[in-house]
Amino acid sequence: MFDSVKSVQVADPAALVGELFALSDEQIAALPVEQAEAVVLASQRVASAVVARQRSAMETVARRCDERVEQEAIDATARGLRVSRVSGLALAAGSLAALLHVSPRTMSSRVEQARRVVCALPAVHALAWAGDLEPYRVDAVAAESMAAPADRLHEFEARVLEGPVTHLPCAALRRRARRAADRCAPDAAVDLAHLFRTRADVTARPGECTEMTRIVADLPTPVAMRVYGAVDALADEYARANPGQRIGAARAEALADLVEANATISTTIELVAPVDAGHTYGPDLGVSSACLGEPGWPEEPHLSMVDQTPSLHASAESDGVHEDVGGCEELDDGVLHEHETDDRWFVSAHTEVPTVGSLLPSDVVDLLKDPDVTIRLSRSDSVTGATRWQDPTTYRPGARTARAVRSRDGTCRFPGCGTPAGRCQLDHVVRHPDGPTTVTNLQSLCATHHGFKHHAGWRVDMDERGVCTWTAPDGRTHTTSPMDRHGRSPSVA
Repeated sequence: MFDSVKSVQVADPAALVGELFALSDEQIAALPVEQAEAVVLASQRVASAVVARQRSAMETVARRCDERVEQEAIDATARGLRVSRVSGLALAAGSLAALLHVSPRTMSSRVEQARRVVCALPAVHALAWAGDLEPYRVDAVAAESMAAPADRLHEFEARVLEGPVTHLPCAALRRRARRAADRCAPDAAVDLAHLFRTRADVTARPGECTEMTRIVADLPTPVAMRVYGAVDALADEYARANPGQRIGAARAEALADLVEANATISTTIELVAPVDAGHTYGPDLGVSSACLGEPGWPEEPHLSMVDQTPSLHASAESDGVHEDVGGCEELDDGVLHEHETDDRWFVSAHTEVPTVGSLLPSDVVDLLKDPDVTIRLSRSDSVTGATRWQDPTTYRPGARTARAVRSRDGTCRFPGCGTPAGRCQLDHVVRHPDGPTTVTNLQSLCATHHGFKHHAGWRVDMDERGVCTWTAPDGRTHTTSPMDRHGRSPSVA
């Protein structure tokens, strides 16, 4: 079967599956280059065919969810009840996101793409089903089809497939698809451009390693040209002044300088110290003045181990419980000395900044030494790493409780959702007044998944440590844990 690439090119992907899985790792390692290439191609053809089937299944899930929402709306109207605002697409994306361990937003885009390919581009889907068109090339055609009117997608697909496409590289296939869309509707490209202008966005996500963050900007091309031109011009100046500096590093430095020179930035850092119930807390700072180190740490007075600065807030507001103790100086090896109280803080590990990335101890030290940075201190559970705080009893959470819940959660608590907790609503796990307004009965939910809990048949339970167990309408369960401030990310099971 794998004697040559040509034999694999004409083989049925279903037949390739058995042959591929019959090979051991040792057998593959012993193959000559020609047969190894044939295995690579066979694996890709099988993967392409499998993804096509996954797209069909995604479309089926979305269609069934649409039918369910429609039927529930009819039933609710007949009974005089309020109609749920949760869409079938949102239901499908939420359910599948938990299964595939991606964010619901990402899954929503994938489901929409799958519906377009399966329903509107059947010939392209058939090529993928046969293993002849890889997922990235299918996605390129589907993306360009957005510029064609819905009632002319059949014409768009016919133009794309007027010549052979299986041999075309992705970039060439995308260009052909773009020309096909322009021919179908010359004016639609303008309308699509106006639509996507409203979707311009800047996002931040963790980079490839600790201390690196990737900022992605989707901008209108004229704006992007001006922005990049300014960055590139300043980077050229930096590169000339610093021979040997990579131009990419110079552009990053130029971008940061241009932004910081035109903005007033206020940074607040929350230091979270792991503590046990038996420790005595200081009257103002809420942290122990005794040693809080792990076994093996020297028991010196005024030594606290700070594993995390869990959040960077754009607010310098103080509520009387968290106190600004800025003005720290570095002593050595990451140990900080606070001027007035003589407290010392040891930064022992890299620090997670939810949705952005992580910091090295030296980064935290530099931030803590900055007199313009506001520092808040709070405490965390020494076992789970979740932030703890005293809870109010009123219906609406007070500022301290709200901050504690969002600090504990880090992100929306729905499985796979990465919406920052600062942009989420606070939800009573057990509805008030049956459930109290406490940290252990409150969770952060984005607006979409808040609706899931109340209108889409999902249920959630929370234990005393803040671990949430979600139950889907079909009975499947998923578990999400609080943001671990001791160095681990929120877990989803």
